[in-house]
Amino acid sequence: MKQYCSVCKDHLEMAVVEEGGEDEVTWLKCPRCKGILPHMKLEGEEELAPAPIVETFTLASIDTKSVHEYEPSRDYAVGDVIYHRSWNDYGRVVEKMILPGDRHAIRVQFLNQGDVNLLEDVKHGG
Repeated sequence: MKQYCSVCKDHLEMAVVEEGGEDEVTWLKCPRCKGILPHMKLEGEEELAPAPIVETFTLASIDTKSVHEYEPSRDYAVGDVIYHRSWNDYGRVVEKMILPGDRHAIRVQFLNQGDVNLLEDVKHGG
C-alpha cells in the first residue's frame, strides 16, 4: 500500500503488518525508517475525526525527569510523556486503545508530529 511517512517525508510503498477488517486499523511498516504506522484513508474514503485534545502540550510543560523513551514493548498510561528518538519529538499519551487480536495502542499528541497512534505492550517471541 502506498502511504505517506511523516518521518521520511515521502510517499512510499509499505508492507502490511496487520490487516484490520472494515472498522479496524490496518498497520503498515515503512521500508526506510522501519516505523509502524496506521493506514491513512485516501481522498474520498470515509475518515473518522480524531477526538479533540483538550489540554495544550508544550515543551515548557515537560518534566524531563518523568519522560520515557518510546519502546513498543512498554506499557504506558494516559498522561505519560514519551520521547520518540526516530522523530526527535516529545509527546503525551492521551488515549489507550485495544485493537483486534488483543493488541494494544496508544494515541500520543506530539509537539511536532501531531496526533499519532503507536503500538504498546508488544510481546516478542512466545
